[in-house]
Order: sequence, then structure tokens, then C-alpha cells
Amino acid sequence: MTLSHDIAQIDFRKILLIRFARLGDVVLLVPSIRALRSRYPHARIDVLVDQRYTDILEMCSAVDRVIPVNRLAMRDGSKMRALAGIIQLARSLRREAYDLALDFHSFRETNLLVWHSRASFRLGLKRVHGDYLPFCFNQKPVLEDKRQHVAAVYLSLLQPLGIKSEKTDVHLDLSRADIARAQEYLRDHQVSKGKLIAGFNVGAGSPGRVWPKEQFAALADRIVERHQGQIVLFAGPQEESAAREIGQLMRNGTPVIAGNHSLRELAAVMAQCHVLLSNDTGPMHLGPAVGVPTLGLFSVGYPEHYQPLGNLSGYVKCDSVEQLDLETVYQHFLQMLVSLPK
Repeated sequence: MTLSHDIAQIDFRKILLIRFARLGDVVLLVPSIRALRSRYPHARIDVLVDQRYTDILEMCSAVDRVIPVNRLAMRDGSKMRALAGIIQLARSLRREAYDLALDFHSFRETNLLVWHSRASFRLGLKRVHGDYLPFCFNQKPVLEDKRQHVAAVYLSLLQPLGIKSEKTDVHLDLSRADIARAQEYLRDHQVSKGKLIAGFNVGAGSPGRVWPKEQFAALADRIVERHQGQIVLFAGPQEESAAREIGQLMRNGTPVIAGNHSLRELAAVMAQCHVLLSNDTGPMHLGPAVGVPTLGLFSVGYPEHYQPLGNLSGYVKCDSVEQLDLETVYQHFLQMLVSLPK
């Protein structure tokens, strides 16, 4: 059933957002959260998210409460325990008596959680290729526009609320303590203040998105030789060996291998870089979110949907990541250097 109220006229006070994963998508949800805060300054905004990404939302001051869900345990553990966990979660959401629930994920499970919340107004995104259970909502769905950047798609879900924001730039809040710890970390690894710091995010979720290690090493050597730069290699838990190989391939300088960090720590160290070069993967979006011009290296992905945001960021794309040549990436790096604030 669809309610006849003009929801753009309602001053909602208790709002639930659902977006479980993935890392990049959670980062790109932040502009929508800030737009909601601007529209409803006195509302309580809660976000239901995979617990692996709670750090991201805890760095967004527009969020009042992060509700973590251990989706890996639900997926890989006991089915009975997973079912009990879902029932418990659904009941806890209903007890909160939300005025408005927004489903930015649009999985069957998230549709059902919105329905079970019994929020007075329930609105969801209907994906081009995805499930959508109409009975879970009492507002007309917002259709996904695959021509838009993901951040803009999320903002489109707010249009029925009268929110017309086009501000897709992401901004995460780092505390002074976060910044101080990151600066101390780099000092401990002999990174000199005042020199150019170039960050490379060298991993990705699939091999087809990973620029060859030899190319990363050659670019690092060029930056060290021509710009007296210092290199920080960002790597996830399964990617540190690749980062070490890149360091071994380099002829000049010793890079810092920044692995085994929480997302908050990772963002804080990235914020100390002057530029970030990244494979097409979730951590790429952390660079722009902490104010670092970022160059995305794309192949099988779609930059029109996932390119790094921000005026000084950009991307390069080839049909195959192996075909992405060093000179092309270096020239884009130079363009970002020229654009940096003096």
C-alpha cells in the first residue's frame, strides 16, 4: 500500500538507513547522509551496515548511531544461529519505531528488514538488475539510473523527500588524534615532512583490476627520481606480499608498506599523502573522502559509476589493466601535481 501523504512536507525525527556493503558503496553513501542531516537537522539518523565498515560511518558526523551487523558470520556460520540473529535484529529495529526507513541496498533481506521495521514511511531503491519486494514499502520505488555515478544514484533516493542535492563530494571527519597518530606512524617509517608523498593502493578484489607490480614499481622509481618523492604502499591483509614485491622491484628508495590498518587508520595515513594512485577498488574512495587527489586505474570496471570523486581526482582506463602503460599514468600524475595547492 502506498501512502498518499506528501512526504516532502514531513519533518522526520527518527530515520533508518540500510546499506550493508561494500566498502566503496558505504563511502559513497556519505553525501546522502549529509544531505539528510541538512534537511532534518534535529532528526536521529541511524545506519545499519556490515560491521567491517563501521569505521567509515563513525567518521561521518551526520550519523547518530551505527548499527553493525556481522554478515560474514550470518553467511558462513550456523544457519539456525543466522536466522536467530536476523529475527533479533528485525525485532530491535521494530522497537525503535522509525518514522522513515530507506533501503539503499535493495537485497531481499534488506527489503524485508525495512518491512519488518514497520517504519511509518518506507522507501527503497529499485535496481535495474536486482530483487525488489514491493510489499515491503509504502512509497513508490526510485528507479536506479545506471548512467549516473553511484553517489548520485543514492542521492536520487532522497528526491521524494524534496532533497535535490547534487553534492556528491564525500567528506569523512578525522580527529586530531587520528591525524597525530598517522603523522607519528610516517615519522617512525622515516617519511620526511615537506617532501612529496605519493600513495599507491596496490590491491583489488580481483586480478583483472590489479595494475602489474612491475608498473607500480617503475612509476614509484620515476616519482622518487624526478620529484624526490616518497612512496607509501597501501595493502589489505591478503595484499601485503604483493606490496613487498613492489618494494623489492624498486631501484630507488624504500617504500612504506601500510598494511594491517583499521579503516580509520588507513584513512588517516592516506590523508597525509599529496596524491593517491589506486586500482579500482573500495579503498580508492577513501582518498577523495579525506581530501587527497586520487587517480583511479580502471579496466573491467565502470568509471562512470565508480570514478574517484573530487575536482582534482580523475581516472585512466584500458580494456585490459595490463595494457595501461606507465607513460599514460605518469602524465595523469603530473596533471594532478600541477593542480595541487601551492
